[in-house]
Amino acid sequence: MMAITHAAIAVAGCSLILGAADPLVLGVAIVGSQLPDIDTTTSTIGQIFYPVAAWIERRYPHRTVTHSFLATGAIAVVALPIGYVSGHLLAAAALPLGHLLATFSDCFTKQGVQLFFPYPAWCISVSNPQRRLKTGGAGELWVLGMAIALLVAGIHIATGGGITQQVSQSLGLKDGIIQTYNDKASTYQVYANITGVWASDRSSADGKYFILGTEGTEFIVTDGKGIYKTNQQIIVSKLSSVLGEKATTTSKTLTFDDENPVPALRKLQVSYPNAAIYLSGAIAVDAPEDLELGSVNPSALQTFSVAGGNVTMNYHPLGVVIVQLADQYVTGTVGVKVISGRP
Repeated sequence: MMAITHAAIAVAGCSLILGAADPLVLGVAIVGSQLPDIDTTTSTIGQIFYPVAAWIERRYPHRTVTHSFLATGAIAVVALPIGYVSGHLLAAAALPLGHLLATFSDCFTKQGVQLFFPYPAWCISVSNPQRRLKTGGAGELWVLGMAIALLVAGIHIATGGGITQQVSQSLGLKDGIIQTYNDKASTYQVYANITGVWASDRSSADGKYFILGTEGTEFIVTDGKGIYKTNQQIIVSKLSSVLGEKATTTSKTLTFDDENPVPALRKLQVSYPNAAIYLSGAIAVDAPEDLELGSVNPSALQTFSVAGGNVTMNYHPLGVVIVQLADQYVTGTVGVKVISGRP
């Protein structure tokens, strides 16, 4: 029973402290939580590694050397360099942390532990013996239940970007929300819940917008009708982000050398039939006077502009680009954002 409680405490603690929901990290935390009890052959891990447990059991009393800061430090010295070299530093950190959390939890039991081994002092957190935890008792069941609740909270926080980002979301702080977008946009649709007004007439702009990208500390968003920049077209008083369905966002570049761009653009369109595709960049066109600019929405970001023989695009939809540049020869390079999993 105590092995399960140790595992639950370690996993919950590592999830909260490390901001992790990765099964590898949580699995390593479980392993770390069992290591303190390798000093007895009656424990689960002691039975698995019986020769090691028997050797320690003959030499040291239970809850001494393996239940100490010394043991945690020794595990860290071995695990962290291996994690750094292998590229799994967070998982490596979960091993000594899981050990430490399980060891500290044993301070609440009747026997306590020798945290400062080899100094022979028993660390017991509750002075009244009647209030200390008993293995398999009702108190341990309460601890197990609380650990599971904390684990659920830890995974929720971790998948939302960590405690800092959760606080940022609640307060509407842009740095945390931008970090959430940068972390999640490559694999999820990310939306912005905006409370604000339109800059053009100060009417309400409250709503849910899909985030296309960022420019500095501002967001480029769309509601399917137009494209807007926060604090330019939409004056924002509060903004928070929310994850949508899984999606893949990739970036590409297209370079044109005095050629008709439509074949390359149509090939891109065919390659990603269910994607939202936007172009950004500047190109030179041979006949700017023939460009079809279409209607201009005064409340939206101008994603297509012409100055002399140059065209500038900023998150301009691919389908519109194909129509506008159908009879042009262009030179230059544009960036392409492909969102597979159209919002």
